[in-house]
Amino acid sequence: MRSRYAIAALLFLLCGAALAGPERLLPGGGGKPATGIAESDRSTDFTLPDLDGRPVTLGRYLGKKPVLLVFWATWCPECKAAIPEINAMTTEPLAGKLQILGLDFKESREMVANAVEARGIRFPVLLDEHGQVARAYRVVGIPTYILIDRRGKMVYREHVLPGDITRILGS
Repeated sequence: MRSRYAIAALLFLLCGAALAGPERLLPGGGGKPATGIAESDRSTDFTLPDLDGRPVTLGRYLGKKPVLLVFWATWCPECKAAIPEINAMTTEPLAGKLQILGLDFKESREMVANAVEARGIRFPVLLDEHGQVARAYRVVGIPTYILIDRRGKMVYREHVLPGDITRILGS
């Protein structure tokens, strides 16, 4: 009987370790942020309309500066709570060194425009009206933050804002 419990406990621990991933098991996270992305992940270029209907393309920023993609929605309480911190990234020390693009998930232009104005959002917001960009980036859950370095490599992907963007980017 004891051996059955021991085997069940061992299987439980092995499953938990497998789900955690190796970066979470190594001391200090293996020296890298726990990103949940493969080393070879490259960003996917896209073009979405902004709130004025003008097309914005990710590729216009690559090669110039890193980009933080913020997948969000107006109904999301965590997204609303993160706005002041994201707005702060538009000022020093990151001002001009990081492009932030908010990608609203499947909501109407009117609803998003009202939320942007009411909440004082100071970064560009694009409309992913059909969720095609969210699908391309394998977004499962909102908010999702994806940091792309200037070479187009995804270096961070989580449901929480990166704690120290400058350290992640190595600058």
